[in-house]
Amino acid sequence: METSTLRIGQRAPFCKNGGMGYVLLAYLLGSLVGGLLFFPQVRQKDLPGGSGVFRQKGPLAALMVVLFDVGKGVLAAYLTPEAWRPLAAGSVVAGHNWPLFFRFRGGGGIAPSLGFFLFWYPQTTLLAAGLGLLVAGLYHALYWGRRRRGVYPIPFGAIFGYLALLFLLPGEGRLGALLSALAVGLRGLQILRGRW
Repeated sequence: METSTLRIGQRAPFCKNGGMGYVLLAYLLGSLVGGLLFFPQVRQKDLPGGSGVFRQKGPLAALMVVLFDVGKGVLAAYLTPEAWRPLAAGSVVAGHNWPLFFRFRGGGGIAPSLGFFLFWYPQTTLLAAGLGLLVAGLYHALYWGRRRRGVYPIPFGAIFGYLALLFLLPGEGRLGALLSALAVGLRGLQILRGRW
C-alpha cells in the first residue's frame, strides 16, 4: 500500500490506494481514551468515560474527559474522506471501547461517536442528542433516581439518540450510525455483565 504524509488542513491523501488507512487512523485516535490518559486511577474503580470520571473525580474532570473524547471523534471525522466515514465512525468508537494502548479495556463509546457525527451531520446529531438527553432525564426522574439500579441514564438515553440517527440520516450516515451503535451496544453488554 502506497502512503503519503498526512498534512492536516491540506486534505492530502493519507492512503492513495484505498482508505483503510483512514479507518485504522480512526481506531488509533479512538484508542486515546481521555479518562485513561488524564486519570488512570479511575480504571481501578469505574469506567474511564465521562460518567465514571464524574463519579470518581467530579464535574470539571468529567468535562475535560468528555471534551477530549468528543474532540477525537470530531478529528477522526475531519481527517476521513466522506466515502470512508461510515467505517471510520465505527472504528473510532471501537478504538475507544477496546483501545490498543490500554489493553483493550476502554470506555462506552458515546462521546467519540457524538463528536464524529457532530462534524459529519451537525443538525441531525444535535436533534438526536437532544432526544437522548430528554429520555435520559425522564428515565432518571421517573425510574433510576429512585432505584439506582439498571442501566445508567446517559447510556439509556443514548439508545434513543442512536435510533433517531438511524431513522433520520441518509444511507451512508445510517451505516456509520449503525456501526457506532453496534460498538456501543456490544461494549454496553460487556459492562452490564461486569466485564469492564
